[in-house]
Amino acid sequence: MTLPLLESLTNEVAEGRVVEAIRGRIKDGTLRPGEAMPSERRLSEQFRVGRTVLRRALAVLDGEGVLQRSGPRLRTVAFDSDAADRSSSQRAQPAWIKQSVVILTPARLVGGPSDARSRWLQYTTLGTIDHLRERNIHAITLSLGAIGTPELESLAQSNPLGVLIPEVSGGENDVVPFASLFRDAGVPVVCYGGTPSLDKFDRVVSDHESGAYELSRAVIKRGCKSIVRFWPRPWETYWFEARNRSHSRAVAEAGLELHPIAEFPYTPAPIFDRERFDYVTRQVAGFLLEPLRLYKPDALLMATDRDVPYAAAALRLHGITPGKDILLAGYDNYWKYCEETAFEPTAPTFSVDKCNQRAGSEMVQLLFDRIESRLPAERQTRVLQQNLIEFTSASTFDGQVV
Repeated sequence: MTLPLLESLTNEVAEGRVVEAIRGRIKDGTLRPGEAMPSERRLSEQFRVGRTVLRRALAVLDGEGVLQRSGPRLRTVAFDSDAADRSSSQRAQPAWIKQSVVILTPARLVGGPSDARSRWLQYTTLGTIDHLRERNIHAITLSLGAIGTPELESLAQSNPLGVLIPEVSGGENDVVPFASLFRDAGVPVVCYGGTPSLDKFDRVVSDHESGAYELSRAVIKRGCKSIVRFWPRPWETYWFEARNRSHSRAVAEAGLELHPIAEFPYTPAPIFDRERFDYVTRQVAGFLLEPLRLYKPDALLMATDRDVPYAAAALRLHGITPGKDILLAGYDNYWKYCEETAFEPTAPTFSVDKCNQRAGSEMVQLLFDRIESRLPAERQTRVLQQNLIEFTSASTFDGQVV
């Protein structure tokens, strides 16, 4: 059994020794003001430490003004001869920060605390915190809506163990620039998701390709031959693209006709009142008219579980019994917790669980593999398998929920 905390503290001791050794060389004149520092490779060999430990030590000296960066890989000794002496007192940061992992979360989540996105973030974050607790490591959870860039820069220079980003959203909530602050300071960063902007970081990605493929195969095995993807627009995201590819493959393997995607307007969730739910249902029913007429589907694949109540209620308006006349398949495995089930209790026959809490745990494992120098220099992507969920009833809350 490994002892991650002991290993992390050993790295911290090594980092401190490198910092003090470089200070000593500056004080005794071995390294002179304005002189270029040896390469990272040479320093690693001299001090017999890994690149991660060395870079963290150099980042400390950068922050203290002992060293100056002249390029991506070039550092020089500062001309201020007193900087090395002053830096010891300036380093008076709380010791526990160096034993902590920072968890960055978006400034806000559209739809409020009950929104599906908050649940996804919640469970992924809980997975990271649970795993850190098992390792006896502190977790510092920061909302980017309550902290500014200067504070994050200061924290990055304090050298926390690493940074975890359980969800990256777009626009004003984009955490990628803030993650870059830590990466540039030599702090390891691990993200969750397949968004292209994350390719500069280590990351964990949920396997939408295999999850969607198994879902489509399960629907086909139930005897469905005319399957329509009924998705809200806009749906142009990396996970929908992956799910499209997988569904197309499953349909082709079964020798079935691939129908085009049928769309309906996206509605912000959740909805708590019956009048609003009925209004949205009538909209969805209108957009169902054409696919029902053209393809006579025996199955609808929904983008997520929250869309299932609207589709089920819309089918009833057309005189169709959901779950019996037309099979409904969801995604994300949170139907049981959707507020809209109060108005339409039909469950999806199938859903897919992305295992968000396990994803958080895998993020921590990847982070410590990076901290403890068990990975190559190239950024790593770990793919997390999704689980197919089959509900035992199409009209009750007794489905399997993981």
